[in-house]
Parts: sequence; structure tokens; C-alpha cells
Amino acid sequence: MKPVVEKIRLKELKKSFNFFKVEKEYLEPYWHHHPEIELTYIVKGQGTRFVGNSILPYFENDLVLVGSHLPHTWVSLLDAKNEVQKAFVFQFSAEIFNQFPECQQFQNLFNEAEKGLHFMAPKPKLIRLIKKFSKISGPEQISTLVQIIYQLYVDSNKNCLSTKIYNKGIDNEKNQNKIEKTTTYILENLNKKLTVNLMAERTNLVSQSFSRWFKNSIGLSFITYLNLARIEYACQLLMTTEMPIQEIAFDCGFESLSHFNRTFKKIKEKSPSEFRKVWPHKTLVKTIGE
Repeated sequence: MKPVVEKIRLKELKKSFNFFKVEKEYLEPYWHHHPEIELTYIVKGQGTRFVGNSILPYFENDLVLVGSHLPHTWVSLLDAKNEVQKAFVFQFSAEIFNQFPECQQFQNLFNEAEKGLHFMAPKPKLIRLIKKFSKISGPEQISTLVQIIYQLYVDSNKNCLSTKIYNKGIDNEKNQNKIEKTTTYILENLNKKLTVNLMAERTNLVSQSFSRWFKNSIGLSFITYLNLARIEYACQLLMTTEMPIQEIAFDCGFESLSHFNRTFKKIKEKSPSEFRKVWPHKTLVKTIGE
């Protein structure tokens, strides 16, 4: 589903980059993209990370570089609204480094980030640079940002997230609003019965047109996208609660335990009970594409 275009307006703000801290009880679905590259570091919190057609869990110490116009959103675990979510976010254009020949090598990193990059084990030095950023002055922030990008560049322990590079066209405002409402509805109603016919009706499209629109825009069919989102939500519940598996299945929108088990094993290559047992070893994370 095509994302909303977020307008950051760095030139109007007379800034080379945008940096801000997020601290709220719940990260709501906001499927969007922007021409600026974005680095997001999760200080505290957990939920599901959507980057392109990648749908995976995020936890504390999660670090992701999102390329220009790559759609993304972080959504908190639905049952964790009373837990504070904290993140540091950097948004910048690759062009700010063009005037420095020494930084030309960064372009390789930015090209990789067009599919999203997850840094599996960020070095302590890099995390210290990120955490001190808000406490230093403007000129020092510039040099620190260069150091941060360099540390990302030399880090070989990273994975591409999305299997698709997205178009960089900008939709009209009416279509942007329609997309945001549709995506938000899906992510906020994973526990309900969602069908192609229902979503087509909500978007004023016939079923075939909706399915084609969704697949062309996201890179996944509606059913695949829905199942991935539901299974990641189930993983969060398996990892963070003692809810019975059958209750989790119904809470995630599956109409039968057998369907849930089949879908879970197909995506995670483990049964829900096996997943719950191995979770402390963190052997489950992988990129999923269609």
C-alpha cells in the first residue's frame, strides 16, 4: 500500500539535518516515506517494525538505517501501551556530504539503505555517539553525525530488510490520506476479521483492483502482508506473556488454532510452542519477503 509522503522541510528550517527524541507510551502506525535518509535507534520499547516489505519485531537497542523514500513505520506491541517507548531519530539528505570528498564512500552505505539496513549488534562507541547527540552544540553535532555515519559504514554486521526498492513518485494529497487511513486500519485491527472484500470496500475499489494496488505498492499480497503482521504480533505475545497459545491465536485474528499453527510454522519455521522455548536464545529473527 503506497505510503504517505512526509515533508520534513530542512531548507525551510535552515537545518542540515533533523534530530529528535521520541518518548511516548505507544508508537502508532504511520506508514510513510520521505526523501531524507533516516536512522532510528530504539532506546526502550518493543513492537513490530515495518520497512518496505519487511515485517519484523523490534526491541531495545534496535538500530535501522532507512533509505530515501523507503516506506516505514514502527508500531508498539498492542498490549504494551503502558510502557514508555523511547527512540532517537536522525533525518538527513545524502547531499550534505557531497561537498566532502572524504565522505564519498558513504554513498555506498546510502545505496544499500534503499532496502533498509538493520545493524545486528551496534558497537558501544556508536551507541555512545548517538546517546550524547542531544547534549552537544550544533557545530559539534555535525562532526558527530559524520562519525555516526562512518561507524555505520564500517560495520559489516548488518542485514538488508526489504526485498524491494520502492518507486520515488509522490502521490496527490487525496490519495496519501486514503493510504494512511487504510494502512492504519489494518495495523490497528489485526485481531479482527479482515478480508480483501472488506478492504476493497473501505478504499472504494473492487476486490481485484484493491489486490493489484496493494501488491504493486507493498511488494506483498494483502493476505501475505496480513499474515506476516499477525504472526509478528503473535511472536511478541509469545515472548512477553504467558498467554495460552490458543488465546494468542484468536487474539491475533486467526479463526482456528490449526490455521494459526500452520501459518506460524510456514513463516517462522517453528511451531508456536517451539518458538516460545527458544526465544531467550534469540534464534528467530530473519528477513521475510515474497
